[in-house]
Amino acid sequence: MNKLAKLICALFIISLLAILMVSCAKPLTSAVYEPKDGATVTESPVTVRGYVSDAKATVWVNDTIVTLSKTKGFSTEVALAEGENTIKVTAARGKPDKWKDTVARTVTVTYTLK
Repeated sequence: MNKLAKLICALFIISLLAILMVSCAKPLTSAVYEPKDGATVTESPVTVRGYVSDAKATVWVNDTIVTLSKTKGFSTEVALAEGENTIKVTAARGKPDKWKDTVARTVTVTYTLK
């Protein structure tokens, strides 16, 4: 086989392997453990805890960036208004204005005064 044919075969194999590696990437997932959706709480602020599958992801809770722990968990406090409150947790991979794999979870809690 001549050099050009070997080079073309090598480039084809490298391209195929790159495509296979990209398709094997695990999708980004997230979960909110606390508070439970639909809960009624009597204290504000409330602690929001959860998990994201990628330690390099950026996570927002109600548009505020939160820090992930080494175990990919997060915890932050959210002030509540009396009545129904929606807490939105968003996670994304990538860089600002070029986000990939964005996932969002919402939890609705009702805050009542004691």
